Amino acid sequence: MPDAVIHRRTVTVLNEQGLHFRPCQLIALAAQQHQGSVVLSRGDTRADAKSLLELLTLAAERGMELELEVTGPDSDGVVEKLAELFSCGFQMPPQNS
Repeated sequence: MPDAVIHRRTVTVLNEQGLHFRPCQLIALAAQQHQGSVVLSRGDTRADAKSLLELLTLAAERGMELELEVTGPDSDGVVEKLAELFSCGFQMPPQNS
């Protein structure tokens, strides 16, 4: 069995309040849709991105850089989706009813 490919990207926390509940919830919801592994790390602290509580332990403030690691099917697409959340400061466009 070949080794799993890990897609990595460095992301920067841009929103004023850092990774508080709402951004962590958005990350976790997006990560939970992926079958593979999704991990965010800050230095030696690693968090399963599918877990809201683990994400909160990163205590990432504005301007901090985090390493995103994704394995599994469509891992490059998941990296892009999560990187987009970070780049827009977790501001989601309004939903049309």
